[in-house]
Amino acid sequence: MNPKTHGKAAYTNTGSSAQTLQYLQHEAVGEGRPATFFSGDADALSAAQVQQAINTNVKGLQAGEAKFYSLVLSPSEQELAHISSDPEKLRAYTRQVMQQYAQNFALPGGRQLSSQDIVWSAVLHQDRTHRGTDPEVVAGTAKVGEKRACRQAHVHVIVSARDAEQKLTLNPGGRRQWFDLMRWQAAAGRQFEQQFGHVAQAHEKLRPKGTRQRDPSYDASRLEKIARRVARINLLVPREQHLAPDTVQSIALARQFDKTFYRMLTRVEERARDGRPIDNALQLLRMGREQAAAPQRQAITALHAVQHLVRRARQATQDERTEHVAEKPGRRGAELDIEM
Repeated sequence: MNPKTHGKAAYTNTGSSAQTLQYLQHEAVGEGRPATFFSGDADALSAAQVQQAINTNVKGLQAGEAKFYSLVLSPSEQELAHISSDPEKLRAYTRQVMQQYAQNFALPGGRQLSSQDIVWSAVLHQDRTHRGTDPEVVAGTAKVGEKRACRQAHVHVIVSARDAEQKLTLNPGGRRQWFDLMRWQAAAGRQFEQQFGHVAQAHEKLRPKGTRQRDPSYDASRLEKIARRVARINLLVPREQHLAPDTVQSIALARQFDKTFYRMLTRVEERARDGRPIDNALQLLRMGREQAAAPQRQAITALHAVQHLVRRARQATQDERTEHVAEKPGRRGAELDIEM
């Protein structure tokens, strides 16, 4: 977890899940509720039981590899109102979404996983707090850690990076052809509509074009989504290429969230997923076009390309005894915090 984004202590997913579970318990206790976890076939699991399941499902993983991933399922305020934030319905929804998560992995030979083939647990939180990149925090109208208004129920999922048989390494943040994140997110949205008979109203899907007199809450929502996309990009690139979420948000505001900005943001994300340098990202987002390649930038790009080839060559020479699905060379230790 990124402390700048979340306003919390950082934790890693390359070791024990204890620190992650401690954070999830702390959030639940802060709401005045016991931290009770659930899984595909159990309704009342303790943090100790979850830790045991995740920490022992690591056979075949090396020391620096990701042992688990953190996912966040966040229905919209309208969706939560439709089901009255019912905990039982949110648990049922989570189980269906994790079934889709397993099925979304494209395995060699056309094989398909189910939720029984993955190791995961989840906990329901009713409240959300402001993060450091929230527009309200930036504007000074809210503080990091303060509760947000309205319905904020969401589900935290911790899922092992290994399948239940400990033969496959499953990385949801890897190559798109092995795990299509956007396809999974879209399927999760359709699942809610089908499972609970929710039909999104026109005002939830479309916003009128035009002037700067937009709905401030809608702008805030878009800025938050952009911050989450930047966080995902930063998980895929070296630290020296990390993008500052507030800078990207400022560019989005300046361009009035136009189609060119989102097209360029997608291009940056695709480059990050392919292991290509994104040192020209801010220019792309600001201007909507490539910057003329200066000699120094050409040299840096060439260096990054060489480093990428070296990493791939090293991996090819390793004696791989396990099958990695959706892995990205050199990016196995990344934590992925996905919000639906």
